[in-house]
Amino acid sequence: MAAKKKTSVKRVSGSFEEATDELEEITRRLEDEPSSLAKLLEDFERGQALLSYCQKTLKSARKRLNMIEAKLQTEDNNEGSDESSDQSSDTLDDDVRLF
Repeated sequence: MAAKKKTSVKRVSGSFEEATDELEEITRRLEDEPSSLAKLLEDFERGQALLSYCQKTLKSARKRLNMIEAKLQTEDNNEGSDESSDQSSDTLDDDVRLF
């Protein structure tokens, strides 16, 4: 029975932009540079990890944007009351953080 080679895919760290840049570089390598099967598999695994990271980051950002939009829409509906407008603008300053 052959021993399995353990591949290590380094964890994704850094910003979304860094991850997409690395993903683009891997894509170029896979398209343009002939390589060994082992290197192709390593690049593919890394690409999958980067893709997953980017998708999770986008999903999180989308949720935050939806929350902000809902909060702003609620505030627009409550503008008739001076008291609620004052309180909601204070709340908006405290709660709106994208990252």
